[in-house]
Amino acid sequence: MSESETPLPSPSSADQAPETTEQTPEPASPPRPGPKPPVPSPKVLAGKRPTAALLPAAPPVAEYDEESLAAAKTFGSVAEDGTVTVQDGTQVRTIGTTTESDHDQALAPYARAYLDLVAFLDLTQKKLTAPQHTQNELNRLLENLRKNMKEPQVVGDIPALRARAHELREQAKGKIQELEAQRAQARAEATRRRTEFVESIEALVATDPEQISWKNAGETMRGMVPTWKQMQNEDVSLDRSTEDALWKRLSAARSTFDRMRRRFFSQLDQKHTEAATIKEELITRAEAMQDSTDWGPTVRAFKDLMQEWREAPRGSRKKDDAQWKRFKSAQDRFFTARNADLEKTEAVQRENLAVKEALLVEAESIDPAKDIEAAKETLRSIQERWEAAGKVPRSDMRRIEERLRSIERSVKKAEEDEWRRTDPRTRARVEGASSQLHSAIASYEEALDKARAGGDPERIAEAEAALEARKEWLAVIERSARELG
Repeated sequence: MSESETPLPSPSSADQAPETTEQTPEPASPPRPGPKPPVPSPKVLAGKRPTAALLPAAPPVAEYDEESLAAAKTFGSVAEDGTVTVQDGTQVRTIGTTTESDHDQALAPYARAYLDLVAFLDLTQKKLTAPQHTQNELNRLLENLRKNMKEPQVVGDIPALRARAHELREQAKGKIQELEAQRAQARAEATRRRTEFVESIEALVATDPEQISWKNAGETMRGMVPTWKQMQNEDVSLDRSTEDALWKRLSAARSTFDRMRRRFFSQLDQKHTEAATIKEELITRAEAMQDSTDWGPTVRAFKDLMQEWREAPRGSRKKDDAQWKRFKSAQDRFFTARNADLEKTEAVQRENLAVKEALLVEAESIDPAKDIEAAKETLRSIQERWEAAGKVPRSDMRRIEERLRSIERSVKKAEEDEWRRTDPRTRARVEGASSQLHSAIASYEEALDKARAGGDPERIAEAEAALEARKEWLAVIERSARELG
């Protein structure tokens, strides 16, 4: 126990201070380099003086102030039988006995003990003004105040000492409350930090297994316990119940994570097996078609296979890559052969295109107006050679077909015009219609003359309209008659 932690002994507690048989004369006013002398018991006052310190909690002083000693002595008295008493507030309390005949000398050690208590309170107040304290230090200060101020065996203004000691106790208690509040806040912050850590682990465990990055999650879970221990070592300690509850949550989350991971990878292995089986069947079908020369249906079949492959479940990366390599190899083998055949076919079709373009030049030179029968014969020959030429590239097909259709339409129209021109029935119909229109026109001209003579505007307008219509019809028929020759 340090000096500041040592309780003050009573001046009359001779059994608490070792005695010495050596007597030394007391100097008048020497400086005191060491601890203050103890308050002597009646036995010591009779001739023996202890050498142990009275108040090791108070700093040593050079000497006691005589004025302060005198003021302190006024609170004490010595009875005829040597009983020493002190005025302690409203009561007179016995604090010891003495054989000293000089009452002033008899009260001196008790007065010095009082001043030592004052020095002790001064030292306590100085310590309370320090910028930082631990709660243990403040508890020791409170304990020393309690012990030293419990029925002090001193002479002096004891109520004033108690009032001051009470103020110091309240200061110490206030500082303890501040420390407790700081600790409570620090503990609350530590609880918040650890709770957030626990919640982050629980949130990870609550994530959809399909959305978890299992590699990162595994590293997080492996670092969970070291992180928790680091927080325990570096952060403020939590109360046992809170820490146990949080650790139980962490432990439960870890157990749930382990079960979830085992279940996920078990199901994943099953899915990979199913995916490998499905894709193996697709590979078998692809390899069965890889040498087919039935290009059109096989191309469509491979497109369907490719769609099924895209819709198939994913397997393990290594297995998927190996199976895809086999599937694509069969596919590439077929399309390589097909493309080679297409290139050969396209070369032939380009030659066919040159033949048909030459036939178009020949066909476009036909003039059906000169000789329709010769034109028709030439066109039939061109059409036969056209069919015999074979297929042309798809990109040119529409262009050349349209040119040939145009020539065919021209010859067809010329043929129809010639038929109408030479058909006797058509000529008879034209001539009959012309004769009827001439008669009608003559009749409407006569009607128009009568209307004009009558002066009726409405009849004149009707006659003029009817006459004009017949003349137009006659012009059309006469034009057709000219075309018929």
